[in-house]
Amino acid sequence: MTRKLSTAACAFAAFAAATIAAATLASADPPSGPVKAVPVLPSPTPTSTAIAAHRVGQVYDYSLHGEVGQSITGSDALGRKVDQRAMPTTLNGRERVAIKQAASDGLTLHRSGAITATVAGRPVSKPGTGWTLVNTDGVVVRDHGTLGGLFLLPLGFLGERAVKGGAVLAIGDSWNGKLGTKLYGMTARPDLSFSVTGMRYVLGQSVYSIEATGTVPMREPVVTNTGEMLGYASGTAKLDLRFDYDRANARVVALDLNVRDTLTMLGAGKSAHGSIVDTQRYLVALDAGSISASAVPKSL
Repeated sequence: MTRKLSTAACAFAAFAAATIAAATLASADPPSGPVKAVPVLPSPTPTSTAIAAHRVGQVYDYSLHGEVGQSITGSDALGRKVDQRAMPTTLNGRERVAIKQAASDGLTLHRSGAITATVAGRPVSKPGTGWTLVNTDGVVVRDHGTLGGLFLLPLGFLGERAVKGGAVLAIGDSWNGKLGTKLYGMTARPDLSFSVTGMRYVLGQSVYSIEATGTVPMREPVVTNTGEMLGYASGTAKLDLRFDYDRANARVVALDLNVRDTLTMLGAGKSAHGSIVDTQRYLVALDAGSISASAVPKSL
C-alpha cells in the first residue's frame, strides 16, 4: 500500500517505569542471632483530588511512532485480480505543543513538528504547524494547519473532563466514552469502554494505567502498491487502547493504540470490488523533560 504522508498519522515510544517487587522469605526456625531492622519504605502519598488547571506558556514535547499496512484481495475496475500483501509504512516524528490561550471554551494550542514516513526503505520527511482548540471535555473542536491525523491523538487528554468526566479515578473503575478526535479513515469519534487497571509513578508523577476497547465506522481509500487508486472501502474497525494518564495535570504520558479492520469495497458492473485488511498501530510518549518539569519554559 502507498499512503500519502498527509494522511498518515503519528505514534509512540513506550515509557516503562520500573516496578520493585518485594520477596518474602519463609523459615521454619527462628533466627539465631540479632536481627537487623528492615527499613520500611514510606507509603505512596495519596494523589490530590483536584486537577491542576492548564496555564498559558505550558509546553509539551511528544515523540511519535506508527506502523500502518493495507492488504487487498479482489478485482479492479477492469476485472483483473488483485491480491496484494501489505507494504508496511513506518512513521516517526516529534511534536511540540504550546498552550497559547486558556479560556472557557477550551485550550488554544500552537503545534509544530515533523514526521518521516518510510515505505520500501525510502524515507520522506515533512514538517508542519497547526492551531487547535480542545474543549474541557477533551474534544478537538477546531484544527487548522498542516499537522493533523494522529498528531491530534494526545491533545484531547489535555481537557480536564476528558477522562471519566474529570472524576476521581481508582483501580477497577470503568466507564464508557468517546475518543476526543477522529483518526485516519474514521467517519466518527470512536466509542470506547474504559477501565483503570493500575497506578504507578513515572519520574515522580503518579499515573493511572487505563485500557479501552471499542469500535468505529471506517471509510478508507484503497491504493495498490503501484499507486493505482481503486476506490473506497468501508466497514467497522476494532480498537485497543492502552495509556498512562497523569490525572493531576490532565495529560497523557504514554499511549499505545491498535486499529484493526476488514473493509469491503463494493462496485457495480465493472467497478472495483474486494476485501481490504487494514492494520494501524500508533505509539505516543511525552518526553522526560515534559513529565518531570512544570512544562513552563522561561520563554516561548
